[in-house]
Amino acid sequence: MRHKESELLSAGRIRDLARQAQQNDYLTHTGFLSLSEQSLAAVETDASGGGKTSGEGQYTGTRHFFYGGFPEADRKVLFFLPSYMDEDELLRQEEAGEGILSCLKLTVRGARFTKEIGHRDCLGALMNLGVGRETVGDIMITEDGTAAYIYVLSSIAEHICRELVTVGRAHVDLEIVPPSSCTVRPVLVERAGSVASVRIDSLVALVFRLSRSSAQELVAQEKVFADGRIVVSASWEPAPGCRISVRGHGKFIYDGEEKKTKKGRLFVKTRVFS
Repeated sequence: MRHKESELLSAGRIRDLARQAQQNDYLTHTGFLSLSEQSLAAVETDASGGGKTSGEGQYTGTRHFFYGGFPEADRKVLFFLPSYMDEDELLRQEEAGEGILSCLKLTVRGARFTKEIGHRDCLGALMNLGVGRETVGDIMITEDGTAAYIYVLSSIAEHICRELVTVGRAHVDLEIVPPSSCTVRPVLVERAGSVASVRIDSLVALVFRLSRSSAQELVAQEKVFADGRIVVSASWEPAPGCRISVRGHGKFIYDGEEKKTKKGRLFVKTRVFS
């Protein structure tokens, strides 16, 4: 898959954070990383085989893992742990709102008389405050569009609560809540089937009910992304846990092979974002 030269500059930053955590024995972390940045970081840290964007691993003797407030988060922070802290302890702190991440509950004031808000409205309002994109994680909108949960770095949470008063045309109220209090999650629908191989074109064809030739054309048009990076070969095979998005069609998580059929085909499982 293609690597942009500008992305490679962050490898030095990753090494520096790992070194600080190891030499000084304190917690270090990045800001929120996009899927492509997580993919680059996973390769740099050699986390769980290099392509996985969640979980725990070792890097230059320093334990590390990615976390964004909840398991299915797209945007995640890369943590490097000190010797006295394990993953479970850090996750307990984060879920209780006592760590690096905070969750902001945004509620539309007078919701019955106001147009519902969306993801783009919330992100635009935050950017208008001058907030850096790396300080903002996933934004989860309630089904009725009258509230949102926004994951942010704790260092910026109080500033946003003070300054953000409108989103779009809606007046809003904000409060800091524990990340564990957010019950809004992406809706994932299981989709399984048999393929000749786990090539990316076969998986895209299966999930979106396309012909193999149509899936191959999407790859050729650079419309297929795996963990945020352009897939340039139709024969490329993703690892289990890879998030695949296809412009104009949607995105899904490849969960891996389940069994081989009597005819030698592979039965695979995926979860599609609805």
